[in-house]
Amino acid sequence: MFRSRKSSVLSLLMVVILLVCLLPMASVAGAAPLAQGESYTVQKDDSLWGIAEKYLGNGAAYPAIMDATNKKAAEDATFATIVDAGLIRPGWKLWIPSADEAAAFVGTYKAYSEAPMLAEMVAAGELPPVEERLPDEPLRNPVVDEIGQYGGVWRRGFLGPADMNNHTRVVYNALVRYAPDGSEVIPHIASGWESSADFTEWTVRLRPGAKWSDGQPFTADDIVFWYNDVLLNEDLIPSTPVWMQNEDGSVATVEKLDDYTVQWTYKQPNTAFLLELANKDGADRAISVFAFLPAHYLKQFHASYVDAAELQAKVAEAGFETWAELFTSKVFPHDNADIPSMAAWVPDNSTVADPVFTIKRNPYYVGVDPAGNQLPYIDEVRFTFFAEKEALNLAAVAGEFDFQSRHINMPNYPVLVENQEKGGYRVITWPTFGGSDAAIMFNQTYEKDPAIGELLRNKDFRVALSYAINRDEIKESAFLGLGEARQPVAAPWHPYYPGDEWAFKYTEYDPDKANELLDGIGLDQKDGEGYRLLPDGSRATLEISVVPAFGPWPDVAQLIGQDWEAVGVKTIVQVRERSLHFTMRETNDLITELWNNDTTGFPFSGEPQTDPRSAIATCFATLHRKWYETGGAEGMEPPAEIKRLVEITDEAKTVGTERQAELAQELYKLWADNVWQIGTVGLTPMIQGVVVFNKDLRNVPEVAGNDWPLRTPGDTRPEQYFFAQ
Repeated sequence: MFRSRKSSVLSLLMVVILLVCLLPMASVAGAAPLAQGESYTVQKDDSLWGIAEKYLGNGAAYPAIMDATNKKAAEDATFATIVDAGLIRPGWKLWIPSADEAAAFVGTYKAYSEAPMLAEMVAAGELPPVEERLPDEPLRNPVVDEIGQYGGVWRRGFLGPADMNNHTRVVYNALVRYAPDGSEVIPHIASGWESSADFTEWTVRLRPGAKWSDGQPFTADDIVFWYNDVLLNEDLIPSTPVWMQNEDGSVATVEKLDDYTVQWTYKQPNTAFLLELANKDGADRAISVFAFLPAHYLKQFHASYVDAAELQAKVAEAGFETWAELFTSKVFPHDNADIPSMAAWVPDNSTVADPVFTIKRNPYYVGVDPAGNQLPYIDEVRFTFFAEKEALNLAAVAGEFDFQSRHINMPNYPVLVENQEKGGYRVITWPTFGGSDAAIMFNQTYEKDPAIGELLRNKDFRVALSYAINRDEIKESAFLGLGEARQPVAAPWHPYYPGDEWAFKYTEYDPDKANELLDGIGLDQKDGEGYRLLPDGSRATLEISVVPAFGPWPDVAQLIGQDWEAVGVKTIVQVRERSLHFTMRETNDLITELWNNDTTGFPFSGEPQTDPRSAIATCFATLHRKWYETGGAEGMEPPAEIKRLVEITDEAKTVGTERQAELAQELYKLWADNVWQIGTVGLTPMIQGVVVFNKDLRNVPEVAGNDWPLRTPGDTRPEQYFFAQ
């Protein structure tokens, strides 16, 4: 069943935990060494490997501490139960066995197992043993229900090259990542981190022995290469991403401390660092959204490492004009099957340009389950191309997918439920963090038609069009009667919620008020068909650009267009292919666009829609972004209200959770009051929240945080999904 607003206690718990947990703590001094064969209380920045190395003389003996502690926990509830060796908490009570006990355990302990297909390759001499492929301290991945079984193909649908984030969400290939409920950031490729007391320095620990999918070592050099040769190279990234900027506009520094330790240093506190790092995975096909890259592979395409003539020959052969274009074409696994990866699955001689895009298990993936079985369980993920979303939904109803939430139309929920037994699948829903599931963004820097641009920047014009929308009709027609009419702000159970006054501001259906406001701003003259005229006598015409992506958005756009025309504003609904729509965002050619706002729980990290500097969010403020990027030399200077959005965002990254909540509420009051983005209906499972999965697929959580910053379903650890046999 769908969740009602009253039944959202779980979401309330999730976001309360989110704010408490996401603010990191500075490191503290450790306790004095304890004798072996005694209990031990975990200290800040402890790791099982470090504890074993310190008290047993061998970090690799950490499984003995896990085993001894879990046995104690079965008898004494004061001891912790450890399911993930990479995730222990300060205050947990552990049991450190004696050296003899630890040696005896390790001597009989078969640390790791692997998929049969990999075991065959090892036996044939085609692959090193699993113990040599895994890092010294693997990621211990908890499982939702049970230890899984190896094998199988995960069938999934996608909509072509512009749907590259379909792949991004499945693999969630970042140094750290969000927990399944979105409540905290947890280790992934990196084993841990610590901050200075003032949060200006962040030290990230990698996993000694970790390897890329081609077997080459993954070290601090891969982060330093990203920093020195990509981030700081203006041919590749002309302007520094916001997350890597100091408050004075200079670039934060990244320094290699040793082969497996890297330090980020900022001139001001950065309490949002981990939230940013959790989204640096190459999303949106943006080279600026990385924090590590395979130096050993990419240097062959970089001007700093290849003879100019040799590199130019490669550029010409690939059909590009510059080395930067060639290099950029090589960095994304979904576009280049040859690039090594750290993800659980890696491309198998195919890309998103192919009718079937296949990714296969990475034999060097850093993760294992609690029993030491190397993940992933599933052999491969197979993305099948569908030219139309409707055809993809029909395939879902027919049971042709093993896990799919992306592009599943929420209005199909009743049909999916009705056919789940016949189709051999289950249907569940996952919650979101608020926002609006269909919202209209007004381009605040539109210049192609100056008169239209002035209208878009007129608050009363935007308010009038908000009053003109019949949200109840949209709710019944496109949302199965679910959700509520609201502006795109955080959910009511979220600490960032600005209050009902702001969530519902300008959402009542009041065409008379809309007409009054439109008349009042000089649009009181109409042509023979009843459309309002601009001062030059031409029609005041808007276009809504819409991508048929995550719901019946074209239908919603048509309903909005009808409502706007009813108050005299001529409206054209233009349905566009995703990549063209995104290109028009960048070229500042969109007048308005219909998208969802799915970042209201995370306004201070990633690319939030409320930050005009966000490079890939919406059409909100393309030229304002350019103004910030160039220090005012280019672009369009933002008005005071939009500058305040930036001030709020920047301050929030330097303070604790209580002040962050205050700032977020101020931000959303400003957002709702100015209606740069008009919300329609929110708090529904429309955006990738209707989950259809094979009845034999296991370890899929019944409830999970569902949001773009979480890379859902990547936050649920798909590598521990498996097929019951």
